[in-house]
Amino acid sequence: MSFKKLFWILIIGALIGCGVFVGYKVLESKNAWKVIIAIDEVNVRKEHSLYEAKLATVYKDEKFKVLEIYLDDPRYVWYKIEYSKGATGWIASGRNNPYVEEINNPNYQTDNNVDENYQMDYKKPVVKFDNNVYMVYDINSISYKHLTIEDASSYTIEHQIYYEEHPKDTNIPQYWIQYIVTDAFGNVTKKVQQIIFDVEPDQSEVLLFENLQR
Repeated sequence: MSFKKLFWILIIGALIGCGVFVGYKVLESKNAWKVIIAIDEVNVRKEHSLYEAKLATVYKDEKFKVLEIYLDDPRYVWYKIEYSKGATGWIASGRNNPYVEEINNPNYQTDNNVDENYQMDYKKPVVKFDNNVYMVYDINSISYKHLTIEDASSYTIEHQIYYEEHPKDTNIPQYWIQYIVTDAFGNVTKKVQQIIFDVEPDQSEVLLFENLQR
């Protein structure tokens, strides 16, 4: 094979490789998780807290790729974005009044695929029950039929049973059930209710009340 022919083979191969790489980057960018600013302006902060230093301001209709998300703030959802080349920071979005619109959130799935354009649900599920005390036959009889869950997305329910040997207001030991409701977006609500058993559970089936984390 001549040197000239080998040269052109290498050039063509490099061009094809670059085309594949560029095509992948375009596809990756198109499908990336993004936020569009939906209000007049939002402050960019150094960390996910209103008390952190302000780095910049972003404005309505500007679009940013989501680098990270922080969901443990009860009032705000925080997004880490690159607000200018090489500069990153955090923007807040109110849980009850979102400041952004989302595109391609990977945590939101339809029956077939990730939805292309939707507004994320920031609100935690609301758990309600009619009575303060839940009465059941035994630990295997527990169901969630007495619960009302208010949430727009699908959700899962789990529970733990806790034993309180020395309650503050009575000398009679008590049992408590903690419901843990998690929606499709990862928002978690925990709620506790007193539970009374006709047949008390074995102590190996319950946790100590002092270890209860609300």
